[in-house]
Formats: sequence, C-alpha cells, structure tokens
Amino acid sequence: MDFSKLLQDNNAYTDFKNNYMRGNIGQAYLFTCPDRLTASEFVLEIAKLLLCENSCGCGVCANCKKINAKTHPDVLIYPKDKAFMVDDAGDIYNKVQIKPMLANIKVFIINQIDNSTEQAQNKILKIIEEPPENVIFLMTATNQNKVLPTILSRVSKQEIGKINTEDIQKIISDDGEIAKIASICGDGYLGKTLSIINDSEFVDDYKNMLNMLKNMKKSEQIPQFNAYFSKNKQIFENSLMLLGDFYRDMLMIKLGCAKLVKHTNLIGDYNTIVTEYSNMALVNIIRDLNEAKQKMDSNVNLITLTDNMLLKILEVKFLCK
Repeated sequence: MDFSKLLQDNNAYTDFKNNYMRGNIGQAYLFTCPDRLTASEFVLEIAKLLLCENSCGCGVCANCKKINAKTHPDVLIYPKDKAFMVDDAGDIYNKVQIKPMLANIKVFIINQIDNSTEQAQNKILKIIEEPPENVIFLMTATNQNKVLPTILSRVSKQEIGKINTEDIQKIISDDGEIAKIASICGDGYLGKTLSIINDSEFVDDYKNMLNMLKNMKKSEQIPQFNAYFSKNKQIFENSLMLLGDFYRDMLMIKLGCAKLVKHTNLIGDYNTIVTEYSNMALVNIIRDLNEAKQKMDSNVNLITLTDNMLLKILEVKFLCK
C-alpha cells in the first residue's frame, strides 16, 4: 500500500487542499504529530501539492518526482543535522530572498522545530514575520508546547491524524508476530511501528509485561519485576506504554466498551484478569503509570521509580476493591 496515498487521505491534508483550491493559503504552517516519520512525510505531500504541475500532488509530474527524491531546488529541507540550529536559520535567511528556480513558489520545510534552541526559533521567527510573497514555510513538531508562543501566533496549526492499524499492516507487508504486535502498539503511526519492529527487545517487553499483569500478586515479587523494568530507560519506556495499554483495555472491558479494546488478541486474558480489579483501581493505576512516565522524563532514578510504581499498583489493586 502507498503511504503517500494514506497521507493524502488524512483530514489534515484534505483541509489544507480545500483551502489551497480556494486560494486561501498562508505563508507559515505548523503540523503537529507524535510520530516524526509521519510528520516529515506528510509535509512532503503538502509540498508536492503546492508545486505539482497538475495541482493535485500527483506524484508523477517532474516537480513531484524531484520532491520525492528530495532534489527539488525550490523545496529546502531542514535541519541539516539532528536538530534545527541557528546556522540552519541563518542559511534560510540567506536563501529566502532568492527567487524560485523551477516553480512559482519556494517551500522551506523545518522538521521538528520543537527540537531546537530558543535562539534558533527566534531567528526563524524574524523571517516568518515578513517573508517574501513567493515563500511558504511548512514546520512540524511532536510537542507544540516546546514551540515559542510568538511562532505559534504567526502560523496556521493543524494536527496530523492517525492511520488505521489495518493500513499500517498493509504498508509493512509482514504478518509475523513482531509485525502484528508492532502495528497494534504503533498506535496508527508508521514511524512508531517501524521503530518497534526494529527494537529487538520489544517482544520480550510485551511478554514480560503480560506475565506481570497475570502473576504479580504480592509485594515480595516486586524486586523480580523491578530487575527487568529498570534495566535501561528504553525497556522502562516500552514497559510503561504496554502496561498503560493493558490497563486501559481492561477498563474498557469493565465499562462494557470491548469494541474499544486495542489489543484484541488479549481479550481472553483480560476477561480472566479484570475480575481482580475494580473500575476505580484501574483508573488510579492508569494515572500512576502516567505519573511515572512524567518522572522518567525528569530523569528520576529508575530503580526507585519502578519500586514506587509497582508498589502503588498492588496497593491500589487491593485497596480499591
């Protein structure tokens, strides 16, 4: 299945295209998405729409082909390295006044503007405040809160939606165990799904968290599960995500919303395990997992964090009967 077609079916693309066809186009846009790959590929689709010789992002005209190959002289992609820096903004400043070579407009793509310094954002702000008429900026971010308010006030904002899990599975063309788990846990984002597939430890994380869900009954077992949880930050992050999924799924079952269960392959297990929890216990555990994620981002010691989190899960489980 063609990923470009799926992106063009996205509501964010449809909204932009409708405005484009009406001639209602601004000069600076911010597209938000928790998945970097999805976001970077999405803005390339927008660039193709803007420069397409057939005015539809056809993918086959000369301009579209050059954009696909990332060789179009009027579509400039940043950052040049891992993060958008002051030097990138300086390069844009030097090139923004140069007229387009092949098209009627020049497009500057800035991926992950939120992953940049305040100085770099302030420098690009001065450019997008008064850009030349034939220039359009397409920016992406995974976390809009890290983008300067002054930039947010000068751009049109749009969130890129998820893709159906079934379509993700068709894109990766793999029906193995890892691919199936990855497409479910990828949560509708291709980049996240591929990252899971390439994570050699993820299936072990999946099986270990399911084992914990089934078998952790008393505090004496906490050191056993802590030893796995706190091996490294990646395992901890994977495990938190999986437990969050599992407990949310069980809450959906308790609420009579089985159709909203994410890991449908585990419904049989859920139906057995969920009898040990009240609705309130599940709500509190999901809250505690979210708090643990926030503390992890603040670089709290993983062993201590895991101990406290697992103890809370057991306490809530038995107190909220």
